[in-house]
Amino acid sequence: MKNAQNEKKLRGGYYTPQPIADFLARWAVRSADSTVLEPSLGDGNILVAAAEALRDLGAAPPDVADHLFGVELDPDEAEKALRRIEAVLDGCSPCHVHVGDFFGYAEKTLFETPVLKGTLTPTTTFDAIVGNPPFIRYQNFPEELRSIAVHLMEYAGFKPSRLMNTWLPFLLISSHLLSENGRLGMVIPAELFQVNYAAEARQFLSDFFPRLGIITFEKLVFPDIQQEVVLLLAEKGGETSGIRVVEMANLDDLATFNPDDLYAAELKAMDHSTEKWTQYFLSQSEISLLREMRSREGVTMSGEILDVDVGIVTGQNKFFIVTKQQARENDLEPYLERIVSRSAHLGGAV
Repeated sequence: MKNAQNEKKLRGGYYTPQPIADFLARWAVRSADSTVLEPSLGDGNILVAAAEALRDLGAAPPDVADHLFGVELDPDEAEKALRRIEAVLDGCSPCHVHVGDFFGYAEKTLFETPVLKGTLTPTTTFDAIVGNPPFIRYQNFPEELRSIAVHLMEYAGFKPSRLMNTWLPFLLISSHLLSENGRLGMVIPAELFQVNYAAEARQFLSDFFPRLGIITFEKLVFPDIQQEVVLLLAEKGGETSGIRVVEMANLDDLATFNPDDLYAAELKAMDHSTEKWTQYFLSQSEISLLREMRSREGVTMSGEILDVDVGIVTGQNKFFIVTKQQARENDLEPYLERIVSRSAHLGGAV
């Protein structure tokens, strides 16, 4: 069991819960003739949901199959996905599934041969791109696959970092494959909001997509990997622009959430920079006030007088962080250092 878990972790193969697959498909697929790409197919949960969405919109099974495209590295998982989709479509001809690496497939099949950096041009586009890309650290990303991903990112105008996770090139390269009014819906680590290696991605997304939506969850969607995730919903085309953030408690909330309800959330003006996206949890008036304060004379930014960095990661706070009473009862005072474990502890200190 442990070896299976380790292999799963190295492959980034934690598959999509059904409520998420259904929601992404219902949000991204808007018409019976939409073409759909899943760049990290897995066992097919999301593409099966897309097939059902197309069918519900009136597409006949053969047309549904013709409009579905998926890429999966693991041949066994690809076969499983094909059989599942075939069952949804009453046994008609299978959809288009490529067994292999997404980046190699994209380089050879979906893009023109790039000549200059910043000139990545698709030969094929899709109306909906949905997925749950693998979360694999740079050092665990096989070199032969990583080099192609880095190559594509560079030709798209990005500067890949050795700190990046594989979800980042999946997201950025897939974005270039959207049709003029296409929609992209992906399961992305919540670190998109603030990590430095995603700063370039934040600026790209706010420049490339007029409208962005983000759904967050209080409870972990993937408890096995202790990874917080968000749903990134990106739209090309349209007149209005901005970003919406919807906070949910868990997947039960998502299961009863109508995709159209996203547009009832407050639309906030996007900051077209590398700044952290945690600001979008605030209201538009609060965001505007903070931006104004930065340029106000006499206001000192905390970063000018404090060293702000990631704190210690214990891996088990309940064991390593103790109360004053626990310290006294166990004679631990000589061995302890004071710690700020949450920002609320700083109330009134600054």
